[in-house]
Amino acid sequence: MTEASVQLWRRLDPAVLARLEPDVTVIAAAAIDQVRAGLKQPLDEATAANLRTTVTAALTAFFAEIEHAETVADREVYRAQGRAQHTAGRSLEEMLRFYQLGALGVWRQLTSSAHAAELPIRAVVELGEALFAFIAELSASAADGYAEARSRAARAGQAQRDRLLGLLLAEPPTAPDLLDDAARDASWLPPDRVLVAVTSAEVSSLLLDRLPSRVLAGRRLDLTVAIIPTDRADWYLDRLRGLLGAHQAGLGPVVALRETARSARRATALWRLATGGTLGTAPVVRAADHHIDLMLTADRELAAEFAAEVLAPLAGLAEPVRQRLTTTLAAWLARPDQPQAIGAELHVHVQTVRYRLRQLRDLFGGTIDDPAGRFALAIALRVFPHTKAMDQRDQQIEAMEEAQPQ
Repeated sequence: MTEASVQLWRRLDPAVLARLEPDVTVIAAAAIDQVRAGLKQPLDEATAANLRTTVTAALTAFFAEIEHAETVADREVYRAQGRAQHTAGRSLEEMLRFYQLGALGVWRQLTSSAHAAELPIRAVVELGEALFAFIAELSASAADGYAEARSRAARAGQAQRDRLLGLLLAEPPTAPDLLDDAARDASWLPPDRVLVAVTSAEVSSLLLDRLPSRVLAGRRLDLTVAIIPTDRADWYLDRLRGLLGAHQAGLGPVVALRETARSARRATALWRLATGGTLGTAPVVRAADHHIDLMLTADRELAAEFAAEVLAPLAGLAEPVRQRLTTTLAAWLARPDQPQAIGAELHVHVQTVRYRLRQLRDLFGGTIDDPAGRFALAIALRVFPHTKAMDQRDQQIEAMEEAQPQ
């Protein structure tokens, strides 16, 4: 309640009411008639009775606060009315329309009395301004109650959707009857086939609020998981791309609903790879495009040990040297015995390439000229950036968990 709105009715001369001699019952009836006339649909009797109670309480408070400036009537009745309107299934706009029409009915009744009481025009104008300011405050209280009820309903609905999400991601798969019950409770029609998108928990609130309701989304630890029906998958994915901003999402394969966990596993593994910057910058990264990367890092500990063992000759070098030789080795494995092509790719002189290759042969010996050795080096170089990126990601997650209150 602003200072300006306080002054509008608390500074009115109480003598105005004495001259008007307002009858709350008559004015309330006029307000209800105005509401009935202004609505497209007929006003049922239960709603009319509740509205009559609200209008009567509002008028009583309005007149009391004019006569006694220190009086502050409880606004909880209007917050309760807002909660009730949400429960009844009315929109916020419909509820506020009740207040607008009711205020208009009150104003018309008061102006009719003002004419009979020969009130000065200025007093009538001030009374009208005060009335609509007062109703605006009551409307705000009702809107607060409505928002509270809507938020509570949304939390309850999300809790049911979160439960369904957990059941779909469970391994082994949840029994079909439990899934059916949970889907019914969450008002979600189970599709035959789905694919799962996984991204950062940081964008969970944005996705939960804006993804279509057919996409079952929720937060799981450090992740946001979205189960996407395949019937309009392209449209849902376009929507997801538009909401991700600078974040990336991993997208698992299309699976039957009972295999949702498998799609989620792939999507999660892919997202963890993508966060290290090793899979490009596309907003949505598909598992189908990165089978080799997923296969090579499926056992991350083994992959890291393999890469460290194969690339051990580089481990003792200074970081700048190691970076240069690693880049040259990768280029040489892609173009064996093509130093000029390698130089063009790396933007260095061909003699620099030959010098680096001599260094690599000194470090790796005959391994880089042996087919099996080259294959192992190629795999190790592909695995190495992924395992490094995942290690960094794990450190970030551990830091986040340690920062959580115990």
